Parts: sequence; C-alpha cells; structure tokens
Amino acid sequence: MLHYDLEVMGMVKAGTMSMEVGRPMFDGTQIPLKARVKNTSIFAKIRRIVGAAFSWVDAKTLLPERARDDVLEDGVKKVSDARIRGDAAAVTIETQYGDQKETTRYDRKGEVLDALSAAYYLRAADLRAGQEICFDVVGLRRFWHFRGKVAPKPERVECAGGIFDTLRVEGTIERADKPGAKRPLYVWISTDPRRVLVGAVSEIDLGPASALLSRPP
Repeated sequence: MLHYDLEVMGMVKAGTMSMEVGRPMFDGTQIPLKARVKNTSIFAKIRRIVGAAFSWVDAKTLLPERARDDVLEDGVKKVSDARIRGDAAAVTIETQYGDQKETTRYDRKGEVLDALSAAYYLRAADLRAGQEICFDVVGLRRFWHFRGKVAPKPERVECAGGIFDTLRVEGTIERADKPGAKRPLYVWISTDPRRVLVGAVSEIDLGPASALLSRPP
C-alpha cells in the first residue's frame, strides 16, 4: 500500500490518497488494484470529495480488463465503469452523473489503460531517457490520449515519504471527445528496484494539483 498527500495550488493540503494491490484472483490470472481519496476538513469547505477507483489487470501484461471509479462530490454521485479488454475493438464506458446515466463507446487505436493501472504499468515499464510514451486513458468518466516522454536525466525528489532518485515522465492528456482540451501531466518514478510512484502533478479546475508520497514505502 502507498500513501499520498494531495495539494491544490501548491499550498493547500486538499486530502489524502492510498493505492493498494489486492490478492490475485481467478487462479492468479487477474490482480485487483484499489485507490481511495478523501479530502481534508478544511478543503471540504471548498469542495467535499470522497471517492474510490478500482482496476482489474491481467497478471502477465498488467493491462486492465475493467476499471471503475466512484466519487461523491458535494453530494453528487459520479461514476464511470469501463470495459477495456485488450481483444475488444472498442472501449465501452458506462457513466453516471447524479441521476443521469449514459453509455459511450470509443474505438481502440492502441493500448488503453485507466488512471490507476497506468501508475503500476509505468512502474513496471523499462523507462529510458528520452523515450516517447503514448497510450489512451480511461478516467473521470472520460476517454483521454496521453502523449509524453521520459526526461533526459534522473531527478532527486524529497518528500515526506523519503528522498528518491527518480525518472520524470512528462506530457499532456487530451480529451478524445474534445480535441484541444489538454492538461499537462508530470509523473516521478523512483529508479530503485521498488520503482515507487513518488509523485504526480497535473491541473484541475481549481489550479495545479499534486500527489506526493507521504510515508516510506
């Protein structure tokens, strides 16, 4: 299990997040992943959020077969449930926003991950300086394109969880249904054998948002 502090605008502690690997299922062929997010009492005055994300990945490839996120934001239920099996021609996402439900299909053009499985997939990947990385991502009821690359040199990151030499992956995520709607994304993964996800930075509607490891792994 990994634990993170969430910050918004670089100074406001917005909440905490944990990521956990479950016991293998179906004779060891599938691994469940789980993440939970909860905001602080102070940030709840701005926006009250409690949520969880689940991903079921193939034990050999670490590619997801199904992903679900379930968030309660200011009393509004927001859900997405995606079927992502690699042998399917399209990805189907069932969404719920309050009382409204919808089903959307997106053509598969390459590898498709969800936000949670992507963290573990990058940890396992053989990342090299200058390497370009491209995949599609399911998350927050949307379908995204990620395009990025690995920074040319390792970077040292200090946080509450420790001091780490890391590889930085930087790029952008763009909504498939709204070309031009992009957000920057930076991810730091330790270079030691554990390949820990040390931190991540992106943007939300309130401004820059970050997650940093809060406890030693």
